[in-house]
Amino acid sequence: QAVAALVSRHIATPLGAALRQAHSPHEAMVWGALGAPAPLGVPLLLAAGDGWMLPQTLGSAVAVGGGSCSSVFELAAAALRHAPLVILVVLHLYAVGVGGAEAPDSSADESCSKGLGFNESVVPKDRGFQDLMACDEHHKRTCCERNDTAKVRQAWSNLAVVSSPRCAKLAQLAFCSVCDADVGVGIKSFANTILLCPSFCLRWFEACIDDFFAPAALGLQACGPSALVCSPLREITQSAGEFCTRIGAPIGAFGLASSEKEPDACFDGVPSARSRGPGPKAHWVRPNKPSYGDEWWRPFVPRSYAAQAYMKKIQDYAPSVIVACVAVFFGWHLWNSSRD
Repeated sequence: QAVAALVSRHIATPLGAALRQAHSPHEAMVWGALGAPAPLGVPLLLAAGDGWMLPQTLGSAVAVGGGSCSSVFELAAAALRHAPLVILVVLHLYAVGVGGAEAPDSSADESCSKGLGFNESVVPKDRGFQDLMACDEHHKRTCCERNDTAKVRQAWSNLAVVSSPRCAKLAQLAFCSVCDADVGVGIKSFANTILLCPSFCLRWFEACIDDFFAPAALGLQACGPSALVCSPLREITQSAGEFCTRIGAPIGAFGLASSEKEPDACFDGVPSARSRGPGPKAHWVRPNKPSYGDEWWRPFVPRSYAAQAYMKKIQDYAPSVIVACVAVFFGWHLWNSSRD
């Protein structure tokens, strides 16, 4: 009977006492909404005649505990007294979790832009470790497919072999912008024009200001073997915006956004996969064996970028060198003939 009284005193606390024990108005309001705490500890006791007795297991534990019996019951009573509030919190967290799991993915409504040549019936997908040939930083969220990255790789390689490393790196970021998911769905592009942020355009211009470029039919191009007249970029233009809009993009064209749109509505060099996470996983396609070209000399050259680029330069300039050598030989022969 003494044990039953002790349990009843700690568990079946009246509502008024519970409100007095509340440590904040919010807790008091919760207790008021729940009502008087239910005596959840009473079922632990079994009826025996006119009095109460503990179950055999609990009774043996009390007998062994000796003087710690009171502290054990106080701890159990405190836990059971707050059981309704704990159950309410657990149900609330479960409801929030279910609601979050059922929240629709906003990216599901973003389809790739037809203006840039993408399939408008698909959304940006995670194509990591598949058959894409360039722009690794965008593989986790992109509209590009293998043929798109092949165009980017070709355009960048033509510029990289004749440019400084810093200019080539910024050009790679700019050319790969077409594979950014936000550009692909039209957030950072308009029709077939990729909108570059003014700060990114300025960085690119400053990185290439000492490199040589040549005028082309549609703007500027890197100073390659086919160029007739080449000049440093600083002598061609002093405007970063003019440089970014005149240089050719691998897909579509480059445009300069206003400063008010930076960085949410223009490409600033940061992949959307880094800020928005990867897209839905694309159907896996087995990557093809990398091809370095069909030239006869490629099997005999190490498959490093520097070696391949060096041999590509030799191939491009070889006809001119041969013609010059032949002209020198005949000139030397004629000069010796005139002396005789």
